[in-house]
Amino acid sequence: MSAPFVPAVQARPETFAVRAADHIDRGRRRGRELSTGIDSALSAYRHFFSHLSIAEADVAGAAASSHARLREWSPTAAEEVAAVADGAGIEVSELMEIIARTEIMTQAPVAPTECSTISHTRPGASVAAQNWDWAVDFSTLWHINDVGAVPGQHRHVGIAEYGMLGKIGLNEAGVGVLLNILKHRADGPGGVPVHMILERVLSEAGSLAEALEIIHSAPTSSSSIITVITAEAAVQVEIAGEAKRERRAGADGFLVHTNHFLHPDLLDGSLELRPGSTSRARLRHLDEAVAGLSAGCSEAAGGSAHGGSAHGDPARAEGDPARAEDAPARAEAAEAAPGPGSSGPVTIGDLTKLLTTGPDEPPVCAVPGPDAAYGDRSATLVTVRIDPGRKQIDLAPGSPAEGLRGNRRFQL
Repeated sequence: MSAPFVPAVQARPETFAVRAADHIDRGRRRGRELSTGIDSALSAYRHFFSHLSIAEADVAGAAASSHARLREWSPTAAEEVAAVADGAGIEVSELMEIIARTEIMTQAPVAPTECSTISHTRPGASVAAQNWDWAVDFSTLWHINDVGAVPGQHRHVGIAEYGMLGKIGLNEAGVGVLLNILKHRADGPGGVPVHMILERVLSEAGSLAEALEIIHSAPTSSSSIITVITAEAAVQVEIAGEAKRERRAGADGFLVHTNHFLHPDLLDGSLELRPGSTSRARLRHLDEAVAGLSAGCSEAAGGSAHGGSAHGDPARAEGDPARAEDAPARAEAAEAAPGPGSSGPVTIGDLTKLLTTGPDEPPVCAVPGPDAAYGDRSATLVTVRIDPGRKQIDLAPGSPAEGLRGNRRFQL
């Protein structure tokens, strides 16, 4: 019989809002204030790694290697990680088991869960959204992350798993990041944790170019897709082990990604996350939904054509606390116009509709089966919506099909 879990939509995440003098003070405060959650996340991941048949010694070795790579790549970030561990009263090596969990899991034969991400680019009005899917057993092990600026860094808001410094989010410079996991034969443990790459982009990048420079500079070892979104543009960076390739939107402005490689340079050696992966079905569903939306916009605009692929054109590769509201209805009203059926920009409300699926459709909105066993029960834990032009991010527990109850809107 499966152990109980809290349905994602019922999660009530805490908001960690930290204002500090410097990155070390900030790290210590994170460790002290979130120590209970960090302890819970560490226990949960150790249980998860064991379920995935990753030996304790291999977990420890991978965490240590990633820590060494992090210290070389970003001494400042490594100092903050050490400060978090100190504040939480645990060893850095233990904290790295959470921070480097993606790299550690390359040692498992399958990846447990999948995600769906979509963005639309229009100068000055680009938007992005993601259904963050993960094991439902972790539905209460994430929090809202409101990280104050320190000298040389930006304030940013998003979600983070307990113990991580950052994950999916938006900074005050209008640079946002989203994340999907991928799998490739080139994968292995020991690289700079992808979650530290996300954190560094949020903390340091003041532009799309700076974000891409940070991502490309990282010596990675595990496969992921990082979507960078600003008001002017969106770029997906596919990572296969150490290799990285960029994907940009076609003429229709859309970029869609699920959990298999799309860039032609990285297809050799690419793998499905697991048997029965829904990644390709979800991508087809989203591409069809995007095509329908684009056709509606074209017709309303007088028949002007929208070319390009819905999932991008690989050939073009190469100070104060936030105001947060539980007001999804108000948010939806603000997004309603203009959108499909008009010549105006695509809104986050439009993207929400694209990411909403029901029981008879590919599971863009993931819900665990009633009899699903531990390790095989994924769910959309959070719906994230980013509007960089407005410097606005929405964070809602559960999937958009569940109505965005508990939505929190932050204005940076």
